[in-house]
Amino acid sequence: MKHGRTRRLAAVLIAALALTAGGCGRKVQQVPGLDALGSIQAITREDSSGTRAAFDDLAGIDSEAQTLTGAGSTAEVLQEVAGSGSAIGYLTLSSADSTVRVLSVDGRSPEDPKYPLVRTLYLAYKGEPDDLEREFLTYVTGSGQSIVGRQFETVGSEETFLSLKPGGTLRIGGSSSEAPVMEELAQAYMQLNPNADITVETTDSGTGINSALSGDYDLGMCSRNPKDYEKTLLTFVPVAKDRIAVIVQEGHPLSDITTGQLQEIYSGKITEWKQLNGE
Repeated sequence: MKHGRTRRLAAVLIAALALTAGGCGRKVQQVPGLDALGSIQAITREDSSGTRAAFDDLAGIDSEAQTLTGAGSTAEVLQEVAGSGSAIGYLTLSSADSTVRVLSVDGRSPEDPKYPLVRTLYLAYKGEPDDLEREFLTYVTGSGQSIVGRQFETVGSEETFLSLKPGGTLRIGGSSSEAPVMEELAQAYMQLNPNADITVETTDSGTGINSALSGDYDLGMCSRNPKDYEKTLLTFVPVAKDRIAVIVQEGHPLSDITTGQLQEIYSGKITEWKQLNGE
């Protein structure tokens, strides 16, 4: 009798493991219209993109060995995916518009507190900040969080801010995901401190970090976690929490995807949309 119960228990465990594996990989249910879409056009970002680094890390993807369609900015990803029914891509959630459909990941929408693709946005600087840099950072992580909260999840409290109006110029550059909110923050701060002249340049996280190291930027925008050696050379200040949205063209039949499927798409193991239906 004991052996019979043991065999039945083992069968139940094997079945449960199979279901779990299916949830992390290909979906079991059939999605009408998916088979007709043909080859998957997987859109990624350039090597120096913080969004790419964060996406690969959070989803467990090794995409370097594959030939993928590269996009040099958030706007290019949006354009590529909106223009092709066979494309899939990813970008900061705040940049998704009505031309694309934002997918749930592992059954969780980006608004879900347990959504799996969440990263931190940073400002990085070298050495000791001057008075203007210090006050701007205080503004961004305090009172400026009211602006941050319009697009992202805040990381600081909205404290009362009184500018001492230090003069000077401030050069900020880097992540294209972070640049729009930083431009808003810079404009709002300059209204409080007319002695400040702040410029924001949109490039990528790699350029933001390297230019902060070289002194070309006073503050570098970075949308990925800093590497250990970078943390020994620069100070990284968290600015916001961001959700990376996985997107397809508006009207696409797919509404949900798993991290397992993303791994297989971006590693080249899944190349046809019909494979998500188990074929």
